[in-house]
Amino acid sequence: MKSFPLLSICVPTYNRPEWLKRALVSVTTVKPEFCQEIEIIVSDDSSDSSSGEIAQTLLRQWPGEGKYTANCPRLGMAQNWNHAITMASGEYIVVLHDDDFFIPGGVENLVKTLNGLEQEYPILLFGVKVVNDREQLLKMQTFPEYQYLSPKKALINLLSNSSFVRFPAIAIQRKIFNEVGYFNPQWGEPTDLDMWIRLFSRYGVYCIPLITCAYTVHSQALTMGVFNENTLQTLLGFFERVASLNLLSSSEMEDCKTKFFHQFILAGAFRMLRRGRFREFHQVMQLLKLGMIKDLKPTKKWKLVRIVFEIMDGGYNLVM
Repeated sequence: MKSFPLLSICVPTYNRPEWLKRALVSVTTVKPEFCQEIEIIVSDDSSDSSSGEIAQTLLRQWPGEGKYTANCPRLGMAQNWNHAITMASGEYIVVLHDDDFFIPGGVENLVKTLNGLEQEYPILLFGVKVVNDREQLLKMQTFPEYQYLSPKKALINLLSNSSFVRFPAIAIQRKIFNEVGYFNPQWGEPTDLDMWIRLFSRYGVYCIPLITCAYTVHSQALTMGVFNENTLQTLLGFFERVASLNLLSSSEMEDCKTKFFHQFILAGAFRMLRRGRFREFHQVMQLLKLGMIKDLKPTKKWKLVRIVFEIMDGGYNLVM
């Protein structure tokens, strides 16, 4: 019998008790035969006891391993993630943010996959449903087949698509954090991309054509605040670091940069537009005019979107 669980599901939380409940229920309602394979970790950065009461109630009812900690003083985003990870004892770790959740059968499929692969791959990436705050499906993000991507191919996919990795869909061997380190608070909100670069450049990634979880896009998300010049400077620094690894050619790097930043900026503009936040839409569109970005020519996929959005932004300027 194993002395430690197969999977630690780490749930960092901050002042979102109702969504935390949804996230935890999506784990605690797994079939009974899977419970001993799973450990639940909750690291609570909240300013009141609401989230803690929900977490501790659900963990008392959970027949598997479970740990809860309330952080005082608050740790902050990245350190809250790290604290949850350091509390874990599972062979693999999945970070489930409090606003995301597993779909029915998702945890079971995750555990079955991990057992079937017998630790052959240190990094696994599953499919995800992208939903809004009413759980309405926005898009499905998955893979056509089981496929291992070498470090080079993994980096090309990561740096060509700013949404290639959705947090609850990536499973990481716990021991890997001792080799590559933890999430770096220095980078702010893009710290997850820094981690994926470190992981993929060493180990590549094994892609699984199964959807296990849902990623929620909403106005309260921390990622809504990333669309600014400081973030772009940080992201460009990541690209320079990848270039120094000499895994990708200069033309591959340029192609990745063009795709990544057009998707990142135009997707951010769309989020603002969809919520009727026209001033913020205008501010995000201005990022395309920055010296570090303006010379990147959009690919066919993003060219029409950029033209349409620039026309709309021009209309905003006329109104203003």
